[in-house]
Amino acid sequence: MNNLDVEIYMNGVIKFFSENPSDLYNFVSEEKKYIFFDKIKQRALENAEKGDEVVLTQQQFIDICLEINDKEHLVKKNLDRIHLQTKWGYICWN
Repeated sequence: MNNLDVEIYMNGVIKFFSENPSDLYNFVSEEKKYIFFDKIKQRALENAEKGDEVVLTQQQFIDICLEINDKEHLVKKNLDRIHLQTKWGYICWN
């Protein structure tokens, strides 16, 4: 399914990255650029189907880059407690 707004958006994305190839290569390698564009288009179509803006969010771009480059999200862990008891006594993470 093609959406006119998505096609216009994709033309802008492709034009930007063709004029600024170093910006593209910060995200993906030369060999994966067409996969990158396809994933952007898929995500933009999903956004359009949901009734959202077709323009991808920063997090959606990050997710696509991580997926293409076979990377995982690093999840920050919050400490359960501010005080931790060790064999040396209590430690305060404040």
